Amino acid sequence: MRCRYAMLATLACFLPFAAVQAADKADPVSAAKGKIIYVRYCASCHGVTGRGDGTVAPELRVAPTDLTRLAEKAGGRFPEDEVTRSVDGRRTVRVHGTGDMPVWGEVFTRTEGTESLTVDSALRRVVHYIWSLQTTKG
Repeated sequence: MRCRYAMLATLACFLPFAAVQAADKADPVSAAKGKIIYVRYCASCHGVTGRGDGTVAPELRVAPTDLTRLAEKAGGRFPEDEVTRSVDGRRTVRVHGTGDMPVWGEVFTRTEGTESLTVDSALRRVVHYIWSLQTTKG
């Protein structure tokens, strides 16, 4: 009986640490799958490397964000929830007029090749890919 309690106590201590660690970096499996979505939907504006230098970027009214610096701009921690809301666009309150990005949450629901995914899983994948692009100053 003591052994079971010791094991539960050890597990209880480890699980919160594991959850924190998982949130500290992009999930590599989701990121790899997200790259496919990113290249298909995002690279034309944000560029293949995510630096905002896509082929259509010079034609846009507002320059695309350099996606490689999001964590840096947020004080060193990738703003996963904020990026997810921004990419999704369905629940974003547009207080400054219309959005500059398409509402990908709506597009993902009716695009060939993504119908086997839920919108949330498509968003998770592309956000984890963007997360994997983060660089440090230098």
